[in-house]
Amino acid sequence: METEEPMVDTTRPDILRRTRLSDELYLLLKGEIARGELTPGQRLVEAELARRHRLSQAPVREALRRLAHEGLVIQLPRRGTFVASISQEEARRSYALRAVLEEAAAREFCRYASPEAPDQLAEILDRMEAAAADDDLQRVIDLDIQFHQTVWEATGHPLLPRIWPMVEASLRGFTTISNRLYWGDLVDVARTHRPLLASLRDRAEDEAASRFHDHVMHVWRRVDEAPPAAAADPSGD
Repeated sequence: METEEPMVDTTRPDILRRTRLSDELYLLLKGEIARGELTPGQRLVEAELARRHRLSQAPVREALRRLAHEGLVIQLPRRGTFVASISQEEARRSYALRAVLEEAAAREFCRYASPEAPDQLAEILDRMEAAAADDDLQRVIDLDIQFHQTVWEATGHPLLPRIWPMVEASLRGFTTISNRLYWGDLVDVARTHRPLLASLRDRAEDEAASRFHDHVMHVWRRVDEAPPAAAADPSGD
């Protein structure tokens, strides 16, 4: 099968440098959004970002376009670029769809993943539990996402890894809130992945699919059971 030609002109050093700078700024802004340092509704001005990071506006513009494609920012004509927000109901519906996709990924993993794939997941989970023990929320979230992404990628499915970035982008911010708000201890978050790994190791397809579905939807049972004040005010203030 023929591979696609790179979109970047590798003979142009100026384009290569701009692309690298755009990638770096994209990752930086994505992290700031995930950590809540850039808040929903906050305006992102190209000129200000360029001055702050000592860049021209071209890589800033490209980074913002990439964030917009992933749904992390909204670009409005004649108004500017704003950090996107996701309501509890939007997140609930997104999680419901993700649960179906996680079921499919679990089944595909059991059928097609390599013998080494469960060991890769175990290593990620060990690091997640260590981060949880240190109460490192952002590290737990990063490794939680890496765990599920690795499952999807290990399937070898032609579409699941391509869908994953959209799933991650739409849910990462709400995961930051929900993991701290609806779980008393980050260690509990990490431990919920152990049964998932066990099912994948056993290649127990039906069990794995059921466990992955329940794992994704469990947070919503906690939301439904949470006191109204907590559910209405994610900041906890």
